Amino acid sequence: MVDSGSRGNTHKFKTALENKGLDFQDIDYIILTHSHYDHVGCLEEIRKKSTATVIAHRAEVEYLKRGYTPFPEGTMLFSRLICGFANKFLPDRGRYTPIDPDIVIDGECEIPLSDTTIQILPLAGHTSGSICVIIGKNAIVGDTLFSFMPGSVYPPFANDEKELLKSWKKLLSTGCNIFYPGHGKPFSRARFEKCYRKKKD
Repeated sequence: MVDSGSRGNTHKFKTALENKGLDFQDIDYIILTHSHYDHVGCLEEIRKKSTATVIAHRAEVEYLKRGYTPFPEGTMLFSRLICGFANKFLPDRGRYTPIDPDIVIDGECEIPLSDTTIQILPLAGHTSGSICVIIGKNAIVGDTLFSFMPGSVYPPFANDEKELLKSWKKLLSTGCNIFYPGHGKPFSRARFEKCYRKKKD
């Protein structure tokens, strides 16, 4: 399982699992792409139900233990305004139940499963500890990429845009063809490459 959504949505995961003939006990690992509230809100509850091993990047651990991660910096005018407002007036929005990850990673690693191997790739930029999960030619990228704005996959929020573009280059070097963002629908490599060319120029 990758990420755990906003708090109060555990029932949605239960329904999704049941539709596949599964339950929480079938989850062996929960891999966190980063520690923002909308990606870890149900984590503590699902961990208890599943007894799964939680994996996170070292740079996210202190936030997870504290149960609070500040809103990231905006990369566009409207998102800068949102970020500034949220951090000043809605700090509780970024809070979640604290949790201590079981496995802390610093670099690339692999998780061998019965029928495949999952690759975990650090992708700093959105946050310093952002990661993606690669399965075959598919990449689950958290908020390193977004897919709700026409003609772009650039995230409206990122703490370090220079590092973000370096991570994009690294991600493209993996040869993945389909990208699954934390927000929006999956998209093709061609769309990603087009946006990368525009941003790096």
